Amino acid sequence: MMQALGVKLLDRQGQPLPPGGAALADLARLELDALDARLRRVTITVACDVDNPLCGAQGASAVFGPQKGATPQMVEQLDRALRHYGELLERVTGRAVINAPGAGAAGGMGAALLGMLNAELRPGVEIVVETLRLEAALQDADLVITGEGRLDSQSIHGKTPIGVARVAKRHQRPVIAIAGSLTRDYQVVHQHGIDAAFSVLDRVVTLEEALTDAARNLEVTARNVAAVWQLAER
Repeated sequence: MMQALGVKLLDRQGQPLPPGGAALADLARLELDALDARLRRVTITVACDVDNPLCGAQGASAVFGPQKGATPQMVEQLDRALRHYGELLERVTGRAVINAPGAGAAGGMGAALLGMLNAELRPGVEIVVETLRLEAALQDADLVITGEGRLDSQSIHGKTPIGVARVAKRHQRPVIAIAGSLTRDYQVVHQHGIDAAFSVLDRVVTLEEALTDAARNLEVTARNVAAVWQLAER
């Protein structure tokens, strides 16, 4: 993306780097002079759905690499490349980006936007909450239902369900999450405002089967959640 906007990522021979995160290990020079001049006249706010730093145990490579099929060796290689890139980016721009919350979003795009465009990184859920005026809507709500494809320990790092739950808790509203699946470590969400969580799956299935039956499974689970809520109200 930054190359498309005019940034030059060059190796020691002054040649443009090929696409791919691993190529950043060969980055020797970062030239920002050709950035589109119009970018200097605008303020950029970036909606991030995660608050991960660029590198390290909670960085882009370690957390999201395995989700995309990266092996442990590839994760280590990518993390080293991103750290090298981040250190050069900090030297060139004078901005601290490596450990900034959200720097690891979208494979390190957060760091690039923060460092090269001086963008403001904000949790995406904050922007959604403001746009939908969720605080006002909660005044008349008895129960908040939220959800996502998979609830896991990563959900607490800026994902929508936790953001919604935190707003709900400011108004003392109970929160139930419905998810496509719950991982073994999902219980951490209970420490961040979600009172109960339910998976829509009622048996072990393949991903293809889960996607095919998603609408029905969601309807059945929602019906059961509603029934439990009604029982509690009696």
